[in-house]
Amino acid sequence: MSMALKSGIILAAGFGKRMRHLTHEVPKPLIQFRGKPLIQYSIDFLESLKIEEIIINVHYKADQVIEFLLKLNNPKIKISDESDAILDTGGGVKKAMGLIKADESIVINSDVIWNNIQIDSLKKMKNQFDQNFCDSLLCLAPIEKTHGYKGFGDFIFLDDNKIRRYSDGDQHPYVYCGAQIISKNAFNNFEEDIFSMNKIWNRSIENDRLMGFNNQNEIFHIGSIETLDKFDDR
Repeated sequence: MSMALKSGIILAAGFGKRMRHLTHEVPKPLIQFRGKPLIQYSIDFLESLKIEEIIINVHYKADQVIEFLLKLNNPKIKISDESDAILDTGGGVKKAMGLIKADESIVINSDVIWNNIQIDSLKKMKNQFDQNFCDSLLCLAPIEKTHGYKGFGDFIFLDDNKIRRYSDGDQHPYVYCGAQIISKNAFNNFEEDIFSMNKIWNRSIENDRLMGFNNQNEIFHIGSIETLDKFDDR
């Protein structure tokens, strides 16, 4: 079953600790990359997908991010304010999901350079996602195509696009690209408010309801000052 997603969530509440030299004064989503704040790439990306409502969570230096967003004068944008307490990735998504009208949403990280190359991948993801068969569909890329990532891998593919966690010795590791399509049903009977998204994914794996989308495009994750400078020179 194909579907048209109408809601998008941008995660922009983090501290950007590995970029402290820059984020001491400016929150990470507002760091400039090729003349544009990182978060603008995410907003433009969701606009290209014709998303009708965009929820953006904020915490660190929230006043600066909110001021920037208000100046955009974009009626699609709503703010999920975590100024009082950061809710971690899972808690942030859970709260933001409470602000959307739809039953599912695209969720993207604001520190990935989302561009036209990725649009086709997300459109294909929309066609693959069916909440009757999965709680979440994660955008995954081969480790060799994920730039700015340090690690050995996050997941591996099983049959029928089901996925499980990467373990030492697994062949063909894949990395989470910072994009997923997730249903509100993924949070059913989950009472915590501050928690990692990994808790929801692990529960979905146990219930055989976590799937992956095989993204063969290159992914650029701005995780440090070094990667910011490196990608800016490409």
